[in-house]
Amino acid sequence: MNKVGIFTAALTLTFFGLTACAQDKTSAQTAEDKDAAKLSKDGYAAIRDVSLARLAIFNGQPVEAKKYTNEAQMALERAKSDNTVYTKAESDLKAPSGMPQRGSGATASTTPTAWIPVDGSLTLGEDYVASPEKSAGVAKANEELKKGSHKQAMETLKLANIDVSFVMEVAPLEKTTAGIRKATELIDAGKYYEANQALKGVEDGYRFDVTDAEGAPTKAASKTSKPAATSVSAKN
Repeated sequence: MNKVGIFTAALTLTFFGLTACAQDKTSAQTAEDKDAAKLSKDGYAAIRDVSLARLAIFNGQPVEAKKYTNEAQMALERAKSDNTVYTKAESDLKAPSGMPQRGSGATASTTPTAWIPVDGSLTLGEDYVASPEKSAGVAKANEELKKGSHKQAMETLKLANIDVSFVMEVAPLEKTTAGIRKATELIDAGKYYEANQALKGVEDGYRFDVTDAEGAPTKAASKTSKPAATSVSAKN
C-alpha cells in the first residue's frame, strides 16, 4: 500500500488497525464510533489476500495462491453488505493534494461506481505548526484513537484548531470482485502468469479519495488546494 504524506513524530498511530479493532466489537460499538469507522475491515482483508496470492504465484505455490483468492472473494462478499461502500464517479474521486491519482494514466470514468474504502490515513493540514497546545491535542487524540474513540479524537483535534482529513484508498467493488474471480479461474487452469496479471489489474484499479473529518466522501478534487504537511499512515 502507498503511504500518504510526510511522517512526523507528532502522530504515529496506525489508523486502520484501530478502525478494524472497533469494528470487531460489534455488540459494544457506540454510534459515534460507527460514524468515524469508515474503512472496511473485509475490504482490507480482500486486498491483503490479493497481494498474498500474487506473492504465492511468484513463489510457485499455486495451492496457496488459490486459497488466498478464495478468501479474497469471500471477504468481498461480506464487504458488499457493510456500511462503508459508497457510490461516486471515478472522475470525482479526490486525490491527496500535490499527489497524482492512482492509475492517473487512464481516463477516469464518469459513470457512478460503487467503491469500498480499504485503507486510509489521517492527514493534518499544511498550516499545522507545532505548539504546546497543539502537541497536547495531538497526544490526547492519539490516546483516544488507541481506545477506539475515533469521533472523540476528531473533536479533540478540532478543539485544538487542527484541521484533519482522511485520505482513503478505495477499490471499485464490481471490478475488483470480477478480477479476483478471473484470477481464481486462471489458477485452476494452470495459467499462473495470466492469473498474476489479472491480480495486478485488480491492484491497478485502486484509487485515492480524500474525505473530510466527519468521514463523508468529498465530491471532487480542488485545483487550488495545497499539499498536506503531516499524515498518519493506515499501515506501518
